[in-house]
Amino acid sequence: MDREHQKDIVPEQDSGSVSDPEEKQEPPQKTLEELELENQRLREEHELLLKEYKASLPLKERMYDRVPLTVRQLDVIIGLLLTALVAVIVLGLVDR
Repeated sequence: MDREHQKDIVPEQDSGSVSDPEEKQEPPQKTLEELELENQRLREEHELLLKEYKASLPLKERMYDRVPLTVRQLDVIIGLLLTALVAVIVLGLVDR
């Protein structure tokens, strides 16, 4: 192939094109006071949403939130307690 055909096949790479100066302009930064006010507003909104979320949870989930154990650990404990209860009832019936 000759050089003319290679130029058609391989696109030329742009080496350092000048970008538009308007693209590099950053928006004006907010003042510290504006940022503090926005931060306070977002914190209040977060607290409100958290209260609404917790109120919408079922009783089981709200109970699990009060105990510092994982859901799996609590499920295992409940299973063991139910097994122990069944064993006590069976032993009570056998001893009659």
